[in-house]
Amino acid sequence: MDSKTALIAGALDHLMRHTLTGCEHAAHHAAQLLDVLSERADLDREMRSLCGRMSECLEAGHV
Repeated sequence: MDSKTALIAGALDHLMRHTLTGCEHAAHHAAQLLDVLSERADLDREMRSLCGRMSECLEAGHV
């Protein structure tokens, strides 16, 4: 598994854990991974934007 795939899988895993349990720790980890993804040059602009917006929502407690 390449690093991009691992980051996406990790972010989705933490996001799902947060969604199912409300765990703020999982939300924080998902936000961190999504933030890293939002900076990756090997993702297209739309995907980077989506990752950045989701990270901001998680950190603000809107999800």
